[in-house]
Amino acid sequence: MNIPASTKGQIPDKAMADLLLLSQRPEFKKLLDVPQVNWVLFFACSFCLAAWAYVSQLWLAGELSAIWLVVLSTYTFFIFLLTGHEAAHLSMARNLKINDWLATVLTIIPFPQLPILQWRHQHLTHHRDTCGEDDPDERLYKGSLLVNMFKVATQDFYWAYWSFRHRNTATVVTQWASLSGMAIYISILAVGLSSAYWYEFVMLYVLPQRIGFFVAIYMFAYVQHPPEKCSAKEHNPFKTTVVIRGFDSAFASVYFGQNRHLIHHLYPNMPIYRNWKAWQLGKDIFEQQELVNVGINSEHFEEISRQNGLQNSTNHQFMDVTIKSVTTVADGINHYSFAPAKGGEDFPTFKAGAHVDVIIEPGLIRQYSLCNASDQKNRYEIAVQCENDGRGGSRTLHEKFKVGDNIKISKPRNLFELKKASEVILFAGGIGITPMLAMAWTLHRQKIPFHLHYCTASSSKWAFKDHWNDLPFLANTSVYLDDDSSHKFNAKIELEGHDNADIYVCGPGGFMDYIEKTVMDAGFSQEQFNKESFKAGGELGVSENKSFTVKLLKSKQEIEVHADKSIVQALTEKNIFIPISCENGVCGTCRCKVNGEIEHRDMVLSDDEKNRVKLFTPCVSRSAGGMIELPDY
Repeated sequence: MNIPASTKGQIPDKAMADLLLLSQRPEFKKLLDVPQVNWVLFFACSFCLAAWAYVSQLWLAGELSAIWLVVLSTYTFFIFLLTGHEAAHLSMARNLKINDWLATVLTIIPFPQLPILQWRHQHLTHHRDTCGEDDPDERLYKGSLLVNMFKVATQDFYWAYWSFRHRNTATVVTQWASLSGMAIYISILAVGLSSAYWYEFVMLYVLPQRIGFFVAIYMFAYVQHPPEKCSAKEHNPFKTTVVIRGFDSAFASVYFGQNRHLIHHLYPNMPIYRNWKAWQLGKDIFEQQELVNVGINSEHFEEISRQNGLQNSTNHQFMDVTIKSVTTVADGINHYSFAPAKGGEDFPTFKAGAHVDVIIEPGLIRQYSLCNASDQKNRYEIAVQCENDGRGGSRTLHEKFKVGDNIKISKPRNLFELKKASEVILFAGGIGITPMLAMAWTLHRQKIPFHLHYCTASSSKWAFKDHWNDLPFLANTSVYLDDDSSHKFNAKIELEGHDNADIYVCGPGGFMDYIEKTVMDAGFSQEQFNKESFKAGGELGVSENKSFTVKLLKSKQEIEVHADKSIVQALTEKNIFIPISCENGVCGTCRCKVNGEIEHRDMVLSDDEKNRVKLFTPCVSRSAGGMIELPDY
């Protein structure tokens, strides 16, 4: 399962699954798409350049005090830094060249010593290796208060030094950009400070730049990150950044959403001005975590956070259950019914769409959807398809799980939950029938109009076929077999006349892509469409890694990517560097064009980017078969 975790550490399992499903919410997923041009930061930075020139003119004319000059200019330099920061994360434009040139033009005057290529080199290392030996910002936390304040004020000089020390991990172009940028800056300082207008130069350029830089680095280093961030990241990366409480929406507007800096660390390629909206859309998840709170009424939120920590710890505990029955319900598909190990107890309640973690053996945990009616408190049911060529979870489960065995499972969790709707259409493909059945039971009992469309390969693969005719909602179901030409499935036809229905789909990736495209082409809104993906065996996960070859188009160099390596790792070993940040397929920093058949494992690219633009994320995605071709770096 590919999970957002740009701050390295062990995100709790429940939060991992929740964040995965959050990324599939249509409105949230839109926020992960990098715009063609980040007009918000473009206009903000352009306005600040004009404002800087205007207040400078007012001060020179004696119409503005020195204090107001410094205050207003300092904020403009803060925005200049944010613009460079966005470009470092490839969030100023979707096209890499436009991203870098646009940010360079906007920031070259205020911060020539911070060329975008160098900033990307050191800042993405900070995201990947927070608190590690290579983290360029870790020095800020070692030393006395006075020493650290000096470090903050001169951190840009240290970044240039850090980039030189780590030049073996950067491209030649990045190395030259770093040296040239600092040389230009030192020349500007030398000329300005030695001129007859040195006082004006200091007031209009040096002072606001230094103060703006100091404020930005101080805020992000000491306010946004708590002192215990390094110890916290190993067990709960949610505690590596703080949540600033008070005047939330107003502060978010001025501070570009960084009062919820946590969002940036989880989704570093998301344009920062969207961070506040992302928090709002995922608030039900984020507020359930154990967070570090500062600001107005922070004590109240700290108590809630402490309770969340206790609750999450309790919820993460696995329950002892007994396997009451094992039934073959289709070719290669077993149905398992669990009951509380202690007689007389009821299971925690769940809602349709929920899934549980199942410990198959020590170190082997898989997630499976509950497929029974949610009002059955004394049992949970799952169905698992055995995949001999899979990752081993389903095969081991089929071989080992017997009636009477005591096993451990987690409490149910759910982000694929039915929403209030006047009508619902369910589409299930293969083993994706499991959550759809639970939903059908709920809709039937709530008397909400619905129809379940189930597509499977053949009659022998039809899960629960022997009991299908016993379903009380049989009339609300349609089954389509690939090997039955007399009853072909056409999603477009089945959607006609149901414009107000909510759509739910679960199944293999290709099946879901077909349903999603058909739904969107039919004019349904993103809010009406809901999906949950299943791989082989009914697991929420990824398929088994296989070795393949990457060919670089210009140099014609061919690089073997072994099963235990990512494409990024294989290229890095050959001193070929791709910009990366999260290494989990969430941020989109490493996205690039590709030729070849790709198994996409990211959670950030749109279908259009994957299919038409031919982009992929080499940090997690792999070849689906044969050689793939990439541009040279």
